[in-house]
Amino acid sequence: MSKIFQKTLLLNFILFGVISTSMSLISALTLHDHMVNEYISKGKAIASSIASSSVEILLNRDASTIQSMIDQFRDSDGAAYVYVQDSNGDIVSHTFVPEVPEILAGTSIHPATISIREMEVPGIGNVIDITKPILAGMAGYVHVGMDKGIINDYVWAAIAKLQVVMFFIFWASVFILYMMVKRIAEPLNQLTEYAKKLSDHDFTADIEITSKDEIGLLAGTMKNMAGELTALISGLERAVGNATSELQDTLTYMEVIMDNLADGLLVVDISGKISVTNPALGELFGIKDEDIRGKGIDSFFPEEMITLFKLVKGSEHEVFSAEIQLPNRRTGKAVATPIHKLDEEKRFNVCLGAVLLIRDITYEKEVDNLKTDFISTVSHELRTPMTSILGFAKIIKKKLEKSVFPICNAPDKKSRKAITQVKDNIGIIVSEGQRLTELINDVLDIAKMESGKIDWKKVPMDIAEVIETSIQTTTPLWKTRNLDMVVNVDENVPTMYGDRDRVMQVLVNLISNAVKFTDSGSITCTASSHNDEIIVSVSDTGSGISPEDQKKIFERFKQAGDTLTGKPKGTGLGLPICKQIVDHHKGRIWVDSKLGEGSSFHFTLAIDTPDESSQVQIPTPLPKAVNRDTRPGSADSPLIMVADDDPALNEFLSQVLEEEGYRIITVSNGQEAVETAKTRMPQLITMDLKMPIMDGAQAITALRQDPSTRHIPVIVISALAEGQQAGGDAALIKPIDEKRLVETIHGLLQEDLIMSDPCMVLGKENETATENLLVICPGKINYCPPSDLWTRVSSGFKGTIFITAELSATLDLDRLSQTPDVQIVILPEN
Repeated sequence: MSKIFQKTLLLNFILFGVISTSMSLISALTLHDHMVNEYISKGKAIASSIASSSVEILLNRDASTIQSMIDQFRDSDGAAYVYVQDSNGDIVSHTFVPEVPEILAGTSIHPATISIREMEVPGIGNVIDITKPILAGMAGYVHVGMDKGIINDYVWAAIAKLQVVMFFIFWASVFILYMMVKRIAEPLNQLTEYAKKLSDHDFTADIEITSKDEIGLLAGTMKNMAGELTALISGLERAVGNATSELQDTLTYMEVIMDNLADGLLVVDISGKISVTNPALGELFGIKDEDIRGKGIDSFFPEEMITLFKLVKGSEHEVFSAEIQLPNRRTGKAVATPIHKLDEEKRFNVCLGAVLLIRDITYEKEVDNLKTDFISTVSHELRTPMTSILGFAKIIKKKLEKSVFPICNAPDKKSRKAITQVKDNIGIIVSEGQRLTELINDVLDIAKMESGKIDWKKVPMDIAEVIETSIQTTTPLWKTRNLDMVVNVDENVPTMYGDRDRVMQVLVNLISNAVKFTDSGSITCTASSHNDEIIVSVSDTGSGISPEDQKKIFERFKQAGDTLTGKPKGTGLGLPICKQIVDHHKGRIWVDSKLGEGSSFHFTLAIDTPDESSQVQIPTPLPKAVNRDTRPGSADSPLIMVADDDPALNEFLSQVLEEEGYRIITVSNGQEAVETAKTRMPQLITMDLKMPIMDGAQAITALRQDPSTRHIPVIVISALAEGQQAGGDAALIKPIDEKRLVETIHGLLQEDLIMSDPCMVLGKENETATENLLVICPGKINYCPPSDLWTRVSSGFKGTIFITAELSATLDLDRLSQTPDVQIVILPEN
């Protein structure tokens, strides 16, 4: 029995049950009402017939006649009883056997018309009692009882017959339904079997249904679908086969590439579990024979790589890199990028993990260090000839302007033109020499940063104050161009810890660049904090930077010159130096720019924590120098010994000092300087550090150990920033300014020559010995706390800065010496 037939049979059974019950109920009610009405009518007819015939009989009291009259109605269908009462209620005649029921004998009603009532008569049952008055009740009453039980019997008999008919109709309908369902179910079963074969990919199966009804149409549709699926799956199988073959080839290629990749490859999922590695990775970290897939990255790799992975998995598309330490004192570089998958439903990228490439850069690092050392050495060495070039150029310019040009009264136009050209040319030589000096200083700056030889300070600083000071420093630049300066610093930016002077160097450089490339509009400086870092931006409305140039502006010696208005001037090291400073502060720097719409440079700085070890030391008092009575230009002028292995520099210093009236002797190495000092006893020595046979530091040590030469002041003149550590009485960094040199010599010799420019002593007035300085700078000494040094310098201080040797170790003397019109004098501790 099919499930369809079962369900249909159940439905048919329920339906027939409802119909049968409804019809039986309705039929029973209808038949019951009809028979009741019929029995009432029949009873009325009997009662009326008797009543109309009984008047005289009742009046004559002829009971036997009445009895015979009512007996003829005794066998009438439905009549249960008939009896007659007189007007007093006594039963005259009746049909009861054997006696009148008590309920009827004791009941007497006197209706004015025919009355009908139902009642229960013992021995008879439920009856309909019909009472008819005879002669309005004066002659008596006729009672006819119709048996209602007969009605019920008729009704139940009718219901039984109806149920029998419905029973046969039901099973006939079941049979018909079975035949109909069978005709429908068999094709459906065939369709079901056919569908199962299709689901089992048996598309060669056939189905024999040729009817024109819906099932036939469905069978035809399924056959067509099977044909199309056959063609489609055949095509898919071919495509899958081809794709599988290509995928296998690709995987083979990828495996070969990864296995033969010179760099170590590491793929990590989002939870930090290792997914893919290659042999090169094992060789780099010494884990060749161990299968590390499925294990945590923190179990096998250094902290730098774990930090790199954490940075990458929280980023969008950035690429991060970091140097890491490899076994056997090797250096590696790890580059990491995230793996993303686009979520089609939610329309955002889901990070699946990260890919890290690790390369052994030990050799490259050594080469880079050699390159940096080479640049640093060459730049230092360039300072010596630059001192001579600039010095002699200035001497020539001074001699020409003072002694030659005033007496050259050339009458002809050609000679006057030649004199003018000489003036211009010597000015160009001096200007270009200064520009070359700036280039050397920039190269040295970035070389020191790359080699890690720079001394970084870590002090608390307010970024709002740094921005304000930077703006004040660059005020002449943007005011002369009539640019608006807008500052927007959030109030809740916290105090950070770092090198305040270097951060200000970044801001000054960015503001200067913005001014350089902005003809009109405004420059905006903003600062805000986010998480554990401060974000600073410098935006302009200038010419903008092309996308191609944006990729290279943070590289050394690269400039965005062709795409901007006018070709920029400079070394191309400003932004790379900014990047080095920002990187040191655990931040990053980037640019957003569009041609013709301006540029926005952004950089971040880690807020960081204070470092107790980097405290500024208080300078110690200076001892009083020995008083001397000699005067420049007199017969007993001081004898000064110039010690330098560069003949040009010796000649330059000799000319400068002879111009001031000093007597000069020159030596070319440290050993000669020591021997000459013992025999000639000069009043002062200028000492270079890098000299043959014996260097300057060794020579100073020898002079200090000999009681006869211990008192001679020594000025170290060197291209090295470490000159203040050589043990001299003062240190000047090449290229030197002859004016500062002369003023320093006057101060050390305690001569009463007054400096023409201001003096500034790094420290507090009550903490610094100034008796010897008052001779050099009477009434012109400024005292500056170490924390305010760069603010004073950036605000335009010009003159000589006196720094104790102890305090100089905490300052960036190279950068300070690069500041125009500022000369440094390092004062010894003893």
